[in-house]
Amino acid sequence: MAVATSEKRLSLREFLELEERYPERRFKPAANGAIIEMSPSWMHSKLQLRIGKMLDDWLGSGSLSEYAVGTEATHDLDGWLCIPDVAIQLERADPYPRVAPLLAVEIRSESNPRSELRAKAARYLERGTQMVWLVYPESRSLELHRAGEAAQTLSGEDVLEGGATLPGFRVNVSEVFPPPVN
Repeated sequence: MAVATSEKRLSLREFLELEERYPERRFKPAANGAIIEMSPSWMHSKLQLRIGKMLDDWLGSGSLSEYAVGTEATHDLDGWLCIPDVAIQLERADPYPRVAPLLAVEIRSESNPRSELRAKAARYLERGTQMVWLVYPESRSLELHRAGEAAQTLSGEDVLEGGATLPGFRVNVSEVFPPPVN
């Protein structure tokens, strides 16, 4: 569950100071720049790892050798702080990248309504991210966002393709999610 901690937009330095002051808590900027306290679930964590591994394996096949996969890295994109759950970013990015990730993945949690995630997708695209995945664990679906295109909702055996952004990447959406627990 997220708790609003600040309506004021923080600079990167102020955000890092907040994290240092409260190391036992997790914070994440919202689409509007407000800082919220996060409490990700076990499913969120499992999805983050699964998607990161899937993308890392794909990158390891020789695709886009100048890029790497990371999780929870704080980005400062023209004054908008964001922390994608998973991102494909230039390998030689700054410790706190100032360049938009090639791909940003946001996984819905109880504190992030769809409207908030869609606002984040728009902000990523405005700042140069080529592709955004919004992942919805409860419906085992995802929304694919690309600049200048209508969002696509994919689920089940629909195929998620990387297109020109992630050439050769192709996976059934059902493979993005861990098998259901009985």
